[in-house]
Amino acid sequence: MNMYWHRCQRWVPRNYCSVGKCGEVGEGWTSQAATLHSQGMDLTRFSAVLLDLDGTIYHDEHPLPEAIAFVHRLQRRGQKFACLTNGNSSPSRYQRRLARMGVKMDAGHIYSAAAAAADYVLLHARRGRMPRVYNLAGRGAKELLDGKVVWVSGADQKCDVVVCGTMNDVFATAPRRLIALQLLRHGAMLLGMCADRIFPSKNGIVFGSGAFAHFMGYAADVTPIFTGKPEAIFFQELCARLKVRPRQCVLIGDNLESDIAGAKRLGMATVLTLTGITGRQRLAKTTPETRPDQVVENLGQLT
Repeated sequence: MNMYWHRCQRWVPRNYCSVGKCGEVGEGWTSQAATLHSQGMDLTRFSAVLLDLDGTIYHDEHPLPEAIAFVHRLQRRGQKFACLTNGNSSPSRYQRRLARMGVKMDAGHIYSAAAAAADYVLLHARRGRMPRVYNLAGRGAKELLDGKVVWVSGADQKCDVVVCGTMNDVFATAPRRLIALQLLRHGAMLLGMCADRIFPSKNGIVFGSGAFAHFMGYAADVTPIFTGKPEAIFFQELCARLKVRPRQCVLIGDNLESDIAGAKRLGMATVLTLTGITGRQRLAKTTPETRPDQVVENLGQLT
């Protein structure tokens, strides 16, 4: 059966009707949210469209409804766009994943939390030499920083920065967490990929990089630094690569905190799609800081 990840946080058939199935229809919809949903937005007036990946374009290896067709429309009309993600893989890996779904894109137009963390390490942790790094973040950090840093392997070594991803990564086993704890207690900086509390996986909602970084920081009595969404540095770097100003862009994503709030702080227009983290109940509780300019069921509603 052809399945996709529904906003009620489970796999469902593509011809699934949500009425009465996940308890969402009609729940929490304020008149304000309904108004947002009905407002149209002309995407062609923006210098660039910024598209979140997981929860907006795909879930895991499965394209979300109408998402690939939407990307193809942007490509056909020649509009500048880029993809962004709080994932801990390198842009080239996301490029290959998109290619398997039928989207050809230059890796330079994909920016991940792993890429942002690597940029930060190389800019802020050099101190006149190659940074000394302990990797709790996974293969993406290793791929992006190999040959550019000195990898730390033991608690008795000097370390400048511990890079932290998700707690279920093979690089973040219990023994490696204990080594990282000792390095942090001896002065290493704690760099979190992103501040996400949770993210959707094929096994449902799991702990995000932000939750893991705060866990490590609390134990070591240090404050983590984050470079992924919703940090301004993340969006500013991506816009610099595209040669556009943030206020000239529209951000389309599924997460009120990391996507919508982060983009709004830099003056971007925002569109929330209900194919990922945020459902209608959560949408009804938005604050001015997280309220999107438009809400759509999926990208097919953005013509």
